Amino acid sequence: MIPRRDTPEREDLVDSLRSRAMFVRTETVRLSRIAGAGHYASTFSAAELLAALYYATMRINPAEPRWADRDRFVLSKGHAAIGLYPILADLGYFDPAILDEYTRMGSTLGDHPDMKKIPGCDFSSGSLGHGLSASLGIALAGRMQGRDHLTYCMLGDGELAEGQVWEAAMAAGHYRAGNLVGIVDR
Repeated sequence: MIPRRDTPEREDLVDSLRSRAMFVRTETVRLSRIAGAGHYASTFSAAELLAALYYATMRINPAEPRWADRDRFVLSKGHAAIGLYPILADLGYFDPAILDEYTRMGSTLGDHPDMKKIPGCDFSSGSLGHGLSASLGIALAGRMQGRDHLTYCMLGDGELAEGQVWEAAMAAGHYRAGNLVGIVDR
């Protein structure tokens, strides 16, 4: 977790997170060149959020990607997966050389994350607006199983116009899903 007070440790962490966010942006440009296309803006705006979550906030274990008590992450704005993949590779979920195959025929790394193919991915995204509902289901299932993990959901501001997002938000309040964290990248 990020210390609240200004301390040398906090400053080191903030500098490290800035560096990781720049790494996400640099890799986004590189991977976009490989693919011949890419979602720069939506990934660049999420770089600090992804860095803070994966390098300083979430409880994860890349050596055990399906660890039952890990925190979960749902990238509802799945078109920003091009920024998530370098982090997963950097943390050791998979060999960084696989990044060079981004969107190539037979590659596990597509425009959107696929939880069945990519270690470290907890949700296969597609159409915008479904992530918060899936996140709520994951959070409630964890609570029913007696797990203490948190479920983080990153949404794009555009998908907030989807009714399903607001239905999920109201249901989260109704079920008092205190283990669900919604993040809007605006």
